[in-house]
Amino acid sequence: MPMQAEGNAAIRLIACDMDGTLLDSRKRLPRDFAAVFAALQARGTIFAVASGRQYAVLRRDMEPYAQQMLFICENGALVMHRGKRLLIDPLDAGDLPAILGAVRGLQGVYPVVCRAETAYIERSASQEFISNTCMYYPSVQVVEDLSVCLGSQDVCKVAFYDEGDAQTHELPALQRALGERVAVILSGEHWVDVMKPGVSKGKAMRALQEQLHIAPEACMAFGDYLNDCELLQSVGESYAMENAHPALRAVARHIAPSNDEDGVMRVIRSRFQLQDI
Repeated sequence: MPMQAEGNAAIRLIACDMDGTLLDSRKRLPRDFAAVFAALQARGTIFAVASGRQYAVLRRDMEPYAQQMLFICENGALVMHRGKRLLIDPLDAGDLPAILGAVRGLQGVYPVVCRAETAYIERSASQEFISNTCMYYPSVQVVEDLSVCLGSQDVCKVAFYDEGDAQTHELPALQRALGERVAVILSGEHWVDVMKPGVSKGKAMRALQEQLHIAPEACMAFGDYLNDCELLQSVGESYAMENAHPALRAVARHIAPSNDEDGVMRVIRSRFQLQDI
C-alpha cells in the first residue's frame, strides 16, 4: 500500500522539476530512478516531470518511462501524455512583437521562441547561447529573423538567455518593458521565461488534479527555483531542495536533501517505504 501523507491522504500524483531537482549537477538521473519509478507504478502513483524545458527534450531524456509518465512542459504552458496534448496555454500572438523587442540591444541576451513542436533562435546569436539552447532544446530551428514566428498561435513561451546574471540584468529590463501584460519569471541563473499571464506549473498541476480527480492533499511536488513556486503551492506535500532559491524554500512545507544527494529519491523512498528495492 502507498505510504500515507500528512492529512491521511495517499499520495497519488508526484510532480518533479528536472534541473537542480531530480537531476544532479552533471544532469544525471538518480541511479535508482528506474527501480523507484517501477515501484510507484505498481502502487498506482503517477509521476510527472514538471520543467521549463520543451517536450522534445523531456521525452528524449525520459524515453524508457515516457509511456507511463506525464510531462508538464514549458513551465506549464503545455502538458503531454503519450504524445498527445492534454493542455496548451499559449501566448497571445499579438504580444509577440513587444516581447521580442523588449531587450533588443541588451548585450549578451538572446531569445528562444518556444512553439509546441519546436523552438526558434536567430543565426546571429553567440556560440555560447546556441550551445546552451541546443542542450535544452533538441528540436530547434535556426532562422535569420524571429519575425517568422509572428502570428503563431502555439507559442508556449519566449525564453531569454543571459550570458551574465539573469536576475540582475535581463529580468528587470523585461519587467520594465513588458509590465503586467505577460508573466516574466526567473527560471534559472541565466534564464527568464515570458509566458501568458497566469500560466505556471502550478496552474497546470491544478488542471491535472481536476482532470484526474485527485485532491491537492494527495499530491507531492519537488522544485528548486522560482518557477516552481506555484507548483509547490498547488500540492499538499511540497518539497524545496536543500539547494533551492531562498524564496522557494520559504513557501515549501518541507526541505529535501540537495539534488546532488539524490534528495527526491530519498524522500520518496522514505515516504513510500521503498528502502529495500
